[in-house]
Amino acid sequence: MPDKELRALIRLADQGDIRATGQVWQEYALVREDRRNAKLWASRAIRAGDPDTMESMADDWMWEGQRAVETRHKLVFYDAALRLLENGYRNRRLLPTCGGAGLNDRYFYVANIRRARAALATARNGPDVWIQRANKGSSSAAYHLANHYFWVELDQTKRGQWERRASELGDPMFAGNIVLGRPASEDIRDILYALGKKPEIAKLGDAWVQDAVTADLRDRLARTRHFASGKTGKFSGGSCKTA
Repeated sequence: MPDKELRALIRLADQGDIRATGQVWQEYALVREDRRNAKLWASRAIRAGDPDTMESMADDWMWEGQRAVETRHKLVFYDAALRLLENGYRNRRLLPTCGGAGLNDRYFYVANIRRARAALATARNGPDVWIQRANKGSSSAAYHLANHYFWVELDQTKRGQWERRASELGDPMFAGNIVLGRPASEDIRDILYALGKKPEIAKLGDAWVQDAVTADLRDRLARTRHFASGKTGKFSGGSCKTA
């Protein structure tokens, strides 16, 4: 951005504007690659708790965790990611239902918190206990395993298998939303099942979390039905249409 615009953002940040503080960090860190100022504004953005910035920083730590060889290092990275996301959660009101990319930013923030928690839990305890629970029908355990075999112990075959199982069991993140392709009728079936499992959605968090997840499930259902009907082109319905 032009220097004049950056100076205006800095003035807003100095007045306590949370979003502006994060935008200044993003300009220095991601655009200008000014390491000195990026480090300074990273500290300020963390103190302010800008959720967009917390999400960006946490994503970097998640990928560092995936690349790490030793479990003790993975634990450090996933813990750092989770702490950042939980820090930004206090300012969740800044996250729009319909973001710039036409996506439910609230849902993706919830999803990122949950994946960090899952990666940290399975890296700490290993997959065996989660396999036992998933085999008894726990959708949450299947969700943890799908994340484990992507973030902690990369195995795309097992990841795909557990994503599918999580979807079939009605996990709200994976229902009708898996890597492996399959008939739309199966996606629709699993999304409807997940929408009906309100107690499972309630376990994910408070009313704000539940609303974000439910809205995304409904959008997922509308989008899947839209394309299953033979329609082509960009899907323009869902919560973004009414936001």
